[in-house]
Amino acid sequence: MVYNLEYLPLAAIDIMEAEAGLYEFSPAAADKFSKEITNLEEKLCDHPFLYQVYEDDDYYRSLNLPYNYRLFYHVDGETGIIKVHRILHGMRNLNDLI
Repeated sequence: MVYNLEYLPLAAIDIMEAEAGLYEFSPAAADKFSKEITNLEEKLCDHPFLYQVYEDDDYYRSLNLPYNYRLFYHVDGETGIIKVHRILHGMRNLNDLI
């Protein structure tokens, strides 16, 4: 099955906020984060079940990103759509935000 990636609106906002915050710290850090997201898109579409089920809510799968960010997504096996729900910093209360 061919999988397609879809960012939900909150995830798109999360990416913009993360990149903006990292840019203030270091433009190179923001660039690294952005490149990691881009590289991840193809990998997720090719292997959507590669990453672990989130330990606190098995609806989601999650993976670690640079700078202590974590991406949360769900794979809909029937439609072939991978929905990215949130991209959050690990110091935030993740369970309240996803």
